[in-house]
Amino acid sequence: MYDEAQKLTSAELLTKNLDDKSWSAVFLTLNASLNNYAKDKDYLNSLANQLTNKTETKLEGTSRLIIWDRIINKDIIFEGKGLVMDNDLFTVSGRANQILQNLTKKNFGYVTINSTEKELKNLKNNWLNYLSNKNVEEFKPFEYTNSKIPEISSLNAVNALIISLQANPTKEAITKKCLKNVYKLDEMPKDKGSSASYCNPDTYTFAYLAMLFGDEKTDDSKNANWWLNFWNENHKKLVWNSEKGIYQIK
Repeated sequence: MYDEAQKLTSAELLTKNLDDKSWSAVFLTLNASLNNYAKDKDYLNSLANQLTNKTETKLEGTSRLIIWDRIINKDIIFEGKGLVMDNDLFTVSGRANQILQNLTKKNFGYVTINSTEKELKNLKNNWLNYLSNKNVEEFKPFEYTNSKIPEISSLNAVNALIISLQANPTKEAITKKCLKNVYKLDEMPKDKGSSASYCNPDTYTFAYLAMLFGDEKTDDSKNANWWLNFWNENHKKLVWNSEKGIYQIK
């Protein structure tokens, strides 16, 4: 699949970006574009013209792909680790923006699940102006100063982490499969210090949330339901403490 993707013309890659239906296919489009058409202005302009295409595809094979909005709406299961993508790769516009960012190392903003037609049109114009050698101010993402893991530090990420803690049969199946294939176990061992506990994505998630809120010790009372209630009650009052690198309630 990799070798075949490298042979595609720019026109074929543009069509492929419209039609990709899996994470592996999206990755190959991105990779082939980067390897073969990074300096092709016609290709870049054509990608920019796809930025207003809001067509959505429920991507398959999303293991280890992290798009916080898609975890929140349960299109993706958070597995504890993976590759964080800030653009919504479930849409043509999000995929086009991701390719443009990777090819040019420029950022004029992200395509999210909530991007409006007006926002997408402005983003498209920014890219077209940049590709016409006009001066365009780049987007500057918020910096989570002193964060131990910046990729999981946005409020969107916090929301997604808490949603991912809730009961989900697909997550349970992933855990059981890992226990069986890696540790030859039918259920989670009672020893909390067992490495098998990392078959459960929640083990990572609880650790990330503790880190983000400055909990130095594990608090077993902060279960999935506790975190959900905490979010519902406090998410509008959370502020980033740049000195401590944690969230606090204002």
